[in-house]
Amino acid sequence: MKSAKKSFSIKTIAWILGVSMIISSLMGVFITYLAADEEFNEVLEDDLQQNADLLNAMLVATDATPEELAVFLKEHIRNDDEDTIWVTVYNLEQGWQVSNLDHTRPLVERGSDFIKADFEDYGWHGYQHDEDGLVVQMFRRDDLTDDIIGDIAEDITAPTLIGSALSVFILIWLVRLIVRPLTALSKELDRRSSDDLSPLSCDTRNQEIQMLTNKLNRLMSEVDEVLTRERQFANDVAHELRTPLTTIKLELSCPDPDTQAIKSETERVNRIVEQLLTLARLEQQHWKKRFETVVLDARVQGILDKYRGRFADQHIELITDITPCSVQGDAPLLQVLIENVLSNILRHSNACKTVQVTLSQQQLVIQDNGQGTPENLLNTIDTSSRRLDSKGEGLGLGLTICQRIASIHQASLHFENAQPGLSVCLTFSHSMTTSG
Repeated sequence: MKSAKKSFSIKTIAWILGVSMIISSLMGVFITYLAADEEFNEVLEDDLQQNADLLNAMLVATDATPEELAVFLKEHIRNDDEDTIWVTVYNLEQGWQVSNLDHTRPLVERGSDFIKADFEDYGWHGYQHDEDGLVVQMFRRDDLTDDIIGDIAEDITAPTLIGSALSVFILIWLVRLIVRPLTALSKELDRRSSDDLSPLSCDTRNQEIQMLTNKLNRLMSEVDEVLTRERQFANDVAHELRTPLTTIKLELSCPDPDTQAIKSETERVNRIVEQLLTLARLEQQHWKKRFETVVLDARVQGILDKYRGRFADQHIELITDITPCSVQGDAPLLQVLIENVLSNILRHSNACKTVQVTLSQQQLVIQDNGQGTPENLLNTIDTSSRRLDSKGEGLGLGLTICQRIASIHQASLHFENAQPGLSVCLTFSHSMTTSG
């Protein structure tokens, strides 16, 4: 079994980022301190060496007496709490030593090099210059050097920590700015019931949250449309099958059932089921949306040739005015649409004598001269449960299929009274028609 993935909240991630920022800042300060300490000590050592060399050269050049040297050291060498310098000069040939601090420490070892010493309970580090029997020692106190390094560290640490604290504060503020609308969105979803798919409110200026809310609203709208279509489909099934199944049931319950009526109603049920399956495929998009150029005039002419005999059997004159027209679409679907309209005319052609089919560049018009349709039904003719009469087969499914096919092709399907008769207009958009 796969282990469950651990989840993290945005606040947890923000805290991790904040702690990481502080730790990385402190590590940076520590590394900077080490580098500064090393560089500073090198600078101090170089300074002590240069001053010791310079003092030795000056003593050789001036040939100063011990008394003159003592006065010079007292006047010019620093001896304070900020930076105490300790200088001792040994003249090995004449056997004397002079220092700016009172002591009579003997010379420990000869040679020019960096040295360390303990004096007056302090540790000292310095440089010794040994040349021609004249030894110059120049020291600095370790504690004063450490104080200077500490001051430098404080100067580095303080702005770094302040900057890190400010960054963490900004990070927390940004996280709250993001989490607050997300929390509000989550609470609004928690308050919703399963059948409430109304749009979510978005009271924030955060573009990402607005984008998320818009996508959720679009998804909920699509889900609502799917559920609506499913409910409508169930209503279609119940509405369309109720009458023929009732008729078959009544006939079968009679001592002498009318087999012709049963056969007719069975064929009717078969046609209804076929249309229901077609509608289900359209609603679920079980069709290949690979539009290609359809020579609509040839397609319409082929359909009319197939229906011409059926119209003649019912003594209906078929008049055509076909103009070359090509559209981008799915040829089988367009054929289903046209055949549904023609089949509806045949089923409701009691008073119909002529049917005019006109095809232009962007529009297909099928108009009959029958009784027409009451105005109050024209406003709801696209409702699948609407019947145009009380006897024949319900027209809702066929017209719903036609409307769906028209929508797929970005076309409009419009019904209007032709006085007399009914006019069905299929109008394609400019983007779906092709020239040639």
